[in-house]
Amino acid sequence: MADKLDKVFSLQREFMDMLVEHDKFPEYPVDLTTKPGQRFFKETAFNMIEELMEASFTLKNRMHKLSDDTEVDFAHFREEIGDAFAYFIELVIIAGLGPEDLYEEYHRKNLIVRKRLQEGY
Repeated sequence: MADKLDKVFSLQREFMDMLVEHDKFPEYPVDLTTKPGQRFFKETAFNMIEELMEASFTLKNRMHKLSDDTEVDFAHFREEIGDAFAYFIELVIIAGLGPEDLYEEYHRKNLIVRKRLQEGY
């Protein structure tokens, strides 16, 4: 079986290709040095943020609330997190990066923040 991250990228590209075929999506990766490329990237990022907000709206506790609301619609929460993840992968693909690029950058940055924590940052 293929690596799960590779599979996620493959599935997202297949979906994006369907959108391109129906003229609902530009060819990708986009040129991030252009205004249309930047606008498309930002619109997709806003879509991801919207899905994260929808996930947060399923959580009913607020800072000003004195009582604890322990009921969570986990199915709805997971769905919105999944939608946000799909948009995130889409952003990575739009920018011309692949699963190996994403992993390498994650790993590089993870080492940096671990070192900072160990050094009392």
